[in-house]
Amino acid sequence: MLLRVGTRRSPLAMAQTNFVIGLIKAAFPDIEFEIRSASTVADRDRVSEFHQFRMVGVFTTEHEEQLLRNEVDFVVHSLKDLPTTLRDGLVLAAVPKREDPRDTLCGATLESLRPGARVGTGSLRRRAQILSLRPDVTVVPIRGNVGPRLAKIEGDDALDAVILAEAGLRRLGLADATTETLDPHAFPYAVGQGALGIEARAQDSDILKVLQAIQCPQTRAEVDAERAMMHTLGAGCSLPVGACANWKDGRLTLQAQVTSLDGQERIIATEEGPAETAADLGVATGETLKTQGGTRILETSYREFNSHFKLFKS
Repeated sequence: MLLRVGTRRSPLAMAQTNFVIGLIKAAFPDIEFEIRSASTVADRDRVSEFHQFRMVGVFTTEHEEQLLRNEVDFVVHSLKDLPTTLRDGLVLAAVPKREDPRDTLCGATLESLRPGARVGTGSLRRRAQILSLRPDVTVVPIRGNVGPRLAKIEGDDALDAVILAEAGLRRLGLADATTETLDPHAFPYAVGQGALGIEARAQDSDILKVLQAIQCPQTRAEVDAERAMMHTLGAGCSLPVGACANWKDGRLTLQAQVTSLDGQERIIATEEGPAETAADLGVATGETLKTQGGTRILETSYREFNSHFKLFKS
């Protein structure tokens, strides 16, 4: 059996794809693989900030089109990049065990950042959350792969720190670059961060059975809850929504946060329940955020940065 795998061309995407292939090979040694990489709109435009793209799915659209054209059999995504609504005929087939989902500071610790320190990030969520904790720093927008981002804390015009995902650093063998891993209760991570999402065609039952063999039920419950929360809010992955999932006695607790872009306002909601109700748990968390004022904060973010398309349903 030969499986054609879609992925992006970045070093991190290739590392993640080879990790998934390794998991499948461990369960099905006779399966062969062919990697078919493609550039996405966000790969081709390294200048615009993420919120400036006039579309959702800036890292996933081309790969979904590959699936629909039957050019690949499945695609490996960073799950945080995958929209909560998939295109017709496609499914989130499997989610392997999650890597550490937390955000990390590279270059300085939160406490050691001097007033006026320059902190780099391409994420509105990270921008809002760092300003919530340290309103005295200056946030500098950055783009690019992990290596070039790390390089921005070196040289004559170096940033004081950059914020990156711990998972990406670990998958690239760069965990030593971490200066401080941020507490997810104070600095909640992106929905799906640290998890890989394997997308496939709903009709390919034999391939779906193969992919199901590498799914982690606990991780799947976490991301189902987080994605249901995001979908309930009507927020895309570029807006300042964070999450933190925890387990106790077999029950899942989801804490979610909406933060104003200037960091001055935070709305937090927490819901808890059994794993089998993960999606309902996420919906309840999203509804709580909405009633507490989260929609108002997100609509302000929408008007400022996303006036080119509608994110909220009346």
